[in-house]
Parts: sequence; structure tokens; C-alpha cells
Amino acid sequence: MTLIVAMKSKGAIILGADSRGTIGDPRGLTAINDTYQKIFPLGCCGLGVAGASEMGNVLLDELLKGAIQQISNIDDGVRQVGQQSAQYFTQWFGSIPPKEWPGVILTLAGYRFNQTQPEPMIYLLHSQSNFAPQLWGDYPCLSGVPQYAVYLAHRYYSPSISAERAKVLTEYLIAETASQDPKVGGQIRMAEITPQNGYRELTKQEVGAIRKTNRSLNKAIRQVFLRRLKTR
Repeated sequence: MTLIVAMKSKGAIILGADSRGTIGDPRGLTAINDTYQKIFPLGCCGLGVAGASEMGNVLLDELLKGAIQQISNIDDGVRQVGQQSAQYFTQWFGSIPPKEWPGVILTLAGYRFNQTQPEPMIYLLHSQSNFAPQLWGDYPCLSGVPQYAVYLAHRYYSPSISAERAKVLTEYLIAETASQDPKVGGQIRMAEITPQNGYRELTKQEVGAIRKTNRSLNKAIRQVFLRRLKTR
């Protein structure tokens, strides 16, 4: 399984994911593989892939072969990704209705450029809805295993969050989910998408520094509660 996070902030959209893939029935024992890449540049936009990983990888391979990589705004991106994804799945699965297709969830994030100022946009496209685009609002877009992240995002997210703090929160949502659900784990990858520079993936060192900060914060919070317990 997976956790994909796409978060709007002041000046950037932050896109993050774990790297764990699971093999087998998730209700029982499964094998794990922590080498999956789940976020990608798509022109100036960012794309996250969750769900049936092997099927998602095949679809991604097809999408990245063509001119779709040259997209320069989110409107062109969501139209091309939705249309081409639906065409490939129809070709592969024939008369099988979309609700019975393998579950692949695409998160597409980027900017709409109009006459005033760039507007951040996030879309979900689900195979079992024939990849019809679902426009997300200001709240963080979470797909895969979202339940822990939903709770934490409700507590800590604000649309006024800065890009740097959004990176910290994105890492925190994924790491905390991984601590509670073994279907999420492995290396965390993150990217920032800006109107000026498009997609840029953070280095391992940048993500590592964020991880270190969050571990220190968690330790400090734990010490607060331990001190209170000792004084009773």
C-alpha cells in the first residue's frame, strides 16, 4: 500500500510519498518491498501513484513515453492524463466495467496560469471512476492509507502554512502513518512544485534533515507528558 500526500502552501505545492510496496492479501501476512518510486515529474506538474502498484507502473510507463511530459500547466496535464489513462485501461480490460478495473489512484498537482496569479490545483483520478478528474480543495489530498494522516492533518494543517512548514508536516504525516500501519514505510520522498520552477524533488539530505527535526519534536512532546506524570 501507500500514502501519497499533496499539500497546498504559500508559494508551493508539496508532494510526498513512502516507498513501500506490499505483496499478498493485506488482511494477513504480506511480503514488503521498500524500493518503490511513487512520485514523478510530469512536465511542470507532479504525479503520485497509489493502489495496485504493478498496474500503476505499467500505466505510468505508457504515460511517460509520449508528449505528455511536455505539459506546461495543470489543465493540459489533467486532461491528457485522464484521457490517456482511460484509453489504456479500456484497451487492456476491454468490456470489463471501470468499477471492476484494478484500483489505481493518480494524484496530479500543479498550477493554473491565468491573468492574475498562478493558482495551485490538485486532482485525484481513480481508475474505478474511469479516471474522471476530482478537484481537491485547500485541505491536504491524501490517498492510499489516509486514516492516521487525516486525523493529524485536521489538527495541524492550515491553508496559510508556509512551504517549509508544509514539508515538515508532509514528512510527519507519512512517518506517523508508517509507525502505525506496516503497509506504509521505507524511504520518504518529497518534491515541491512552484510556479517559477515547476517540479523539484528534495534530496535525501533535505528529507533527512526534516526527519531529524520531527523526531526531535516528537521526543520533546513525549517528555512534556512524562514530566507531567511524574509530578502527580
